[in-house]
Amino acid sequence: MKTLVIGATNIDVIGSSYNNIIDKESNVGDITISLGGVAKNIATNLLYLGEEVAFLTLIGNDNFSLLQRSEFDKLNLDISHSFIKSTKSNIYLAIHDSNGDLITGINDMSSFESLKMSDFYPLDDYIRSFDVLVFDTNLNEKTLNYLITQYKDKTIYVDGVSQTKVLRIKNVLPYIDLLKINDYELNALLNINNCDIIKDIKKVLKLGVKNCVVSLSSKPIVYNDGNEIYQSEIQKVKEIKSTMGAGDALLAGILFYLNNNKNIHEAVNFGKRVAGKTLEVYESCNNLIKELIIL
Repeated sequence: MKTLVIGATNIDVIGSSYNNIIDKESNVGDITISLGGVAKNIATNLLYLGEEVAFLTLIGNDNFSLLQRSEFDKLNLDISHSFIKSTKSNIYLAIHDSNGDLITGINDMSSFESLKMSDFYPLDDYIRSFDVLVFDTNLNEKTLNYLITQYKDKTIYVDGVSQTKVLRIKNVLPYIDLLKINDYELNALLNINNCDIIKDIKKVLKLGVKNCVVSLSSKPIVYNDGNEIYQSEIQKVKEIKSTMGAGDALLAGILFYLNNNKNIHEAVNFGKRVAGKTLEVYESCNNLIKELIIL
């Protein structure tokens, strides 16, 4: 199955505190700069798993773009049809606590969000050459809705990304084969507070999504198989280095198994293992996930 991931690449600037975070104070810690982004992480994980994958993204022309090009060259990830524009790189700034959990983050995806429907018109034949399309929700709503509708005959997977951005797909849910969100994004999508996961995932399915997977940090993953709802305990990890990229790894593992004709139960179990392996490293992706494959 040929898979095309369409979404943002950003520069991750991550500050990790050595001790408990003190508000409105200069906390001692470690600061790293690396290449990240939900879609980029998904594409990288699929590449590590041996999937036939290409990545369609935006690369700017500032100093950070040199880092992006260098990293993609090292990965040998196909970005041959990506957009090269005279614009700044997308940047994600995050503060993590001493356990590697996100305290707060700020994302500037304005460059990627500026892409218009017309930017994608010349790529129609290229996009149609793929069997599976994977989207994050970092494109502006009009462009994202156009792409999902235009290629609704393809198998389409979507990562909700955030409470704000998941709302961009509300009008195209019937065209999505699998949606991966967390409990906060589920709340936002249904415009409710403190959702009942079991009950409310059914509401998402009634909106047209064929499959929905809801991750809840350290709590069991909730997903459906047809009209039946299931829970699955997360993968236990001895030492969590960072939670960054774990959700992206979960989706990558799930769709890799689905692409290889496994059922949703097998896919979720494999996705959990890929996410668990990612928690073991400080980076957002772990190339050792390839050792987990049992097909």
